[in-house]
Amino acid sequence: MLSGNLELFALADVLRFVARSGATGAVNIYRTAEGGRILLADGEVVGASVGTFDATDHDGVIEAGLRLLDGGAGEFALDIEDVEGPTRETVEEFLSAIKRRRGEWKKIVAAVGSVDEPMQVGAHVPDGVTEISLSALEWQLAVAADGHRSLREVASDLGTTPFAAAQALLAMSNAGLLSLPGAGVVEDADDDEDEVDEPAPARREPVVQAVVEPEAEYDEEDVSDAPEPVEDEDLDPAQLLRELGGQQPPRARRLTPATREEQRLRLRSR
Repeated sequence: MLSGNLELFALADVLRFVARSGATGAVNIYRTAEGGRILLADGEVVGASVGTFDATDHDGVIEAGLRLLDGGAGEFALDIEDVEGPTRETVEEFLSAIKRRRGEWKKIVAAVGSVDEPMQVGAHVPDGVTEISLSALEWQLAVAADGHRSLREVASDLGTTPFAAAQALLAMSNAGLLSLPGAGVVEDADDDEDEVDEPAPARREPVVQAVVEPEAEYDEEDVSDAPEPVEDEDLDPAQLLRELGGQQPPRARRLTPATREEQRLRLRSR
C-alpha cells in the first residue's frame, strides 16, 4: 500500500504517480480539519468526496478535488479496491480543471463574500421590472438566505456545491435582484490580473533589436560602396543596391550605339 505525508509529497504528485501505475483504488486523505478521498480507475479520476460531501457529478468531483488539494498538511494512503464514480478523466485534465476552478472562485468570492460566513443578501427589484424569472436553485437560495447560515451550509442543505450556489447568487446580483457584501469588487480582481500581465513589453525588446541589427549591417555595406545615398535613412538598403547596380547598364547601352555610329561614319568617309 502506498502511503505518506502530504508535507513531503504534494497530493497532485501522488495522483500523477498513481496515474502512471494505472492503479485502481482510492487515494484517502486524512486531516484533522477535512479529509476525503479521490477515486481512480485504471489511473483515471472517476470520483471524489470531501468531508460529508460525496460528489454525484463532474462539477462536484472538481469541487471536492479543489478542497482536498488546497486542504494543507495531512496523511495519504492508496487503498487498492474496485471503485466507480460519476466521471472519468485523466489526472492532468482533473488538475487543469481544478486550476481553472480556483481562478473562478477568486472572482466569485470577491463579489459574494466568504462561503463560511453568514450569507447576507438584500432583496432588490430593478426599476420598471414587473416580472422576474428564477431558476429552481436561484429561488431556493433566495428563500434560504436567512442571514444566519453560510453559503456552504445552504448549499449542503440544498444538495448542491458551494460553487454552483455562488454562481447562482452572482447571477442574481448581476441581474440587480440582490445586493451582496462585495458587489463591484470583481472588477478590481480583474484589474489585478491585468497588472500581472503588464511586463510583456520587456519580452518584445529583444525582437526589436533583432530587426534593427541586420539593417545596421546593410548600412555599413552601403557606406563603403555608395556613401551619398546613406543620408536617406528611409531608403531600403536592398533597393539601393539594385538602383546602384542598375545605373551602370544604361551608361553601357548609351556608349555602345555611339561607338557603332562612329564606326559607320569612318567607313563612309573612306
